[in-house]
Amino acid sequence: MKRRVLIICFCALALSASAQFKVLSNGNVSIQNTSTSRSISFNGAGSGSDYISCNSNGKSGINLLALGNNNMSSNYGGSFTSISGTTSIGLKGYADYGTTSIGVFGSTYNSTTRVGVYGSVNNSNINNILSSGNQFAGLFDGNVKVVGSITATSTLQGALLGESSSESGSSASSLSLRSASIVGSLWGLNVTTYQKERPEIPKDTVIIYDFDGDTLERSEAQESDIIDEQFYGKTHYALDADRLEETFPDLVYVNKDGSKVINYMEMIPLLVQSINELNAKIEVLESQTSEGTARKARSATDIQKSLSGNRLYQNTPNPFKEQTVIRFSLADDVQDAAICIFDMTGKTIRKFPVSSGMDSVSVGGYELGEGMFLYSLIVNGQEINTKRMIISK
Repeated sequence: MKRRVLIICFCALALSASAQFKVLSNGNVSIQNTSTSRSISFNGAGSGSDYISCNSNGKSGINLLALGNNNMSSNYGGSFTSISGTTSIGLKGYADYGTTSIGVFGSTYNSTTRVGVYGSVNNSNINNILSSGNQFAGLFDGNVKVVGSITATSTLQGALLGESSSESGSSASSLSLRSASIVGSLWGLNVTTYQKERPEIPKDTVIIYDFDGDTLERSEAQESDIIDEQFYGKTHYALDADRLEETFPDLVYVNKDGSKVINYMEMIPLLVQSINELNAKIEVLESQTSEGTARKARSATDIQKSLSGNRLYQNTPNPFKEQTVIRFSLADDVQDAAICIFDMTGKTIRKFPVSSGMDSVSVGGYELGEGMFLYSLIVNGQEINTKRMIISK
């Protein structure tokens, strides 16, 4: 009797297991699913391109836990390899329909050296490029391309930060550069404007599994970034790389396709030095201007001093026929003075030397003849004043 009960129990278990676990003659395995079209399928038929399919239906899909020990050189929670495909992707992550959706998430803790996500195109050992105590949320060994903008709450080492002269050990180069004219070297650089061509936003193909194990495909465009929208709508400015390369070839780099790019960050020290050169020239010009202004002021002051106390008065009588008197006053320090008479063409007719002890000279009409004449008081080579006199018949 007991033996029959055990046989019945085993049969019930086998039938129950058969409903949850099924192996076909071709080796396909189905778990919690009636379809066995995939090699291994969990709770759904999966896609025809899948080797293993899992529909978690509200739970985490796959949880892999690897408990290693200190004797292991490497311990992987999961290893994914893709070989010989037109596009081979080791690990693809996609997230949708969540308040927060993250395609690939990596974290680490309780380690001396920590890296959240590591990517390499050189197949190098991560331990060969890390020093003890390094901590990175992400580490990429190789070129990194970003389609879109990069937002950093700190600095981008190597892009926004460069070496100082004290760190680079290039003091000799700095001295030779200082002796050159940077303004002259930068003179004639042409600024060009351009528009960035907006790339086509790729569409993601999403595979959706329903509760019956059927699959649907949905294509949806990726949402464009608000900064990208502004970037492609604005005018951009650049320098002529060919012209810059003539004077500063170390600032110009050439891509594989022959296009040239400029290290604008290292142009900043050149611009600073050119500003210093211009400031030095401005100081020289200002000094020369100030000196010229001072000389003019001193000359004007000297002239004013020489003119003060010296006066020329109108001759009396005027007009006259036989004789007239020209009166004047001279300062005590006058060294050289004269009353000069000119005809209307400016030719000197008579010159009467005078001194500070004199106050007038007499002029006879017979000496000059009939007509209009000019007379001036000249003191120390400077004309004090000029007046007119008329000789009548």
